[in-house]
Amino acid sequence: METGHKLIEKKANQANLGNIPVSRFMRTDSPMLKNDYTIKSTIDTFRIHHISGAPVTDFQDKILGVITEYDLLIQAASRRLSDPIVYQSKIISVSPKTTLKEVLVIFYKQKLKWLPVISDEGFIQGVVSRIDMLNFIATHCLND
Repeated sequence: METGHKLIEKKANQANLGNIPVSRFMRTDSPMLKNDYTIKSTIDTFRIHHISGAPVTDFQDKILGVITEYDLLIQAASRRLSDPIVYQSKIISVSPKTTLKEVLVIFYKQKLKWLPVISDEGFIQGVVSRIDMLNFIATHCLND
């Protein structure tokens, strides 16, 4: 008799989930921040939407960078809450065609909670988080 872990692994392999593109399970409704957001407004956005980070975009939704809870915590502790956010311009991202398996490897190696999904032209398409992946895997492995 197969254990739960082995059964899920078998079903995942049968469903070929590793090759599913991120566009199938990414979130397109996650908030995006503008580079003129204040520390306070960013804290409010994170709290309201229950997120741990967000992409920072220009007025056309082209990505400029990302900001995380950690970045925000440091800024809130060391600056005025009315100051504009400082975001990371070095971005680790994926494309809508990136596979579940590739995203999993990036999450594992980089120890990230979420990633922006960006088009070849640099526009935000959505975000993918660890829980998005877990929900997708659980739904497709357990409902067969």
